[in-house]
Amino acid sequence: MPALLKATLVPIGLSATLAALPGSAWADGDDGLITQFCLASFNAAMAHAGESPPEGMGSYTCHCFLDEVKSGASIEAAQTTCKSKAASIYKL
Repeated sequence: MPALLKATLVPIGLSATLAALPGSAWADGDDGLITQFCLASFNAAMAHAGESPPEGMGSYTCHCFLDEVKSGASIEAAQTTCKSKAASIYKL
């Protein structure tokens, strides 16, 4: 997998929070907050890797992640799935 996508999408604190909240327990508005955390983590990971992701990649990856988790996927499975999809779509 390209180095650009090896970074973790979600900080540990958010991972623990998501693990404790099944999709049906999320309140309205939580999606936006979770997406913000994901994007912040994604951008920090890319900066740490010294990479500049293609435009739209962070948003796509975080929305994919949220959709996967809300559909019942584990955090790890959602990360793996969405990293793979993003690499394919963004030709990485």
